[in-house]
Amino acid sequence: MAHTRFYCGVDGGATKTWAVVGDARGRLVGFGTGGPANYHLVGLEAAMQAVRRAVDGALSQAGLELGALARACFCLAADDSPEDHERIGRALAAMLPESLPFTWDNDSWAGLRGGTDKPWGAVVIGGTSTNSAAKAPDGSRAILRGLGRQSGNPGGSADIAIEAVFWALRMDEGSAPKTRLHGEILKALGLPDYDTLIKEHREGGLAFSYRAMGVVTPLVFRLAGEGDERAQDVLIRVGRWMGEQTGAVMRRVGIDGLEADVVLAGSVFRGENPLLIDSLTLHLHRFAPRARTRLPLYHPVIGAYLLALEADGLEATPALYEKIEETRDILPEPGPVTPGGLE
Repeated sequence: MAHTRFYCGVDGGATKTWAVVGDARGRLVGFGTGGPANYHLVGLEAAMQAVRRAVDGALSQAGLELGALARACFCLAADDSPEDHERIGRALAAMLPESLPFTWDNDSWAGLRGGTDKPWGAVVIGGTSTNSAAKAPDGSRAILRGLGRQSGNPGGSADIAIEAVFWALRMDEGSAPKTRLHGEILKALGLPDYDTLIKEHREGGLAFSYRAMGVVTPLVFRLAGEGDERAQDVLIRVGRWMGEQTGAVMRRVGIDGLEADVVLAGSVFRGENPLLIDSLTLHLHRFAPRARTRLPLYHPVIGAYLLALEADGLEATPALYEKIEETRDILPEPGPVTPGGLE
């Protein structure tokens, strides 16, 4: 393998980081994992450690050293502003050998590139939070601020859980009619009453929020499928926000009138009730009537790998996609709906 050029793609999110190594023909030879890579949540040092652990794992499985890589692409959560981009770039440069060319970007772009075999389109992320990004055939791009409700971008697992708990609290105080959601949330969290829930939330902060997402979000999907009207309303409301945001970002790059693929990337789109996707699609089509929603062709980490290849001047040919198909089982199978990340 001495004369073969190898490339590394990294997808880092709020809960985990994946890395894959493959050659210039699309043959995937190594996979590795690390912890969270969102430095807003875990700090820059821990985020870089997660990235390096994932890369080292992929290289180890491939039987390669870091110096064997021709190029790498790092698509990371929290690359949300010019300041974030500069800070992450400096940290990556300090961690990597000077001889290794690399690019880095927001993880949404890995979701788009891996989600479709076309070089343009749109993506909506449904992980812990949400983001939407679009790329036009001429290469122009647009992306949301992606910082959740405070930046005007609600959606994803966090907001499904927040909305569900909000309505359950209103039910508890008599401000809204009770549905099964009221009692089932307490059961899922193992709490005796909503006063205890409020106390744990105030004392536990982020840790409690992640625990709530892990059990409340799947619960909302299940109850929606069993006919709970409030759970259904939550999915419809969150889907509307995500659809409108995606349509708006498509409009910004002028692809709202085109037959564009819109990739639904993230674990919330694997929920057991279709209302989230139904609502998202309906409100997306008010902006972009010819848009075609689709589940991802590949995991975003393969999108990051493809971006590394293309940054080196290589083209994603049908033969390259055939090799990816032959070797993609190096990656784990996607699991059920989970609280965070693109997975």
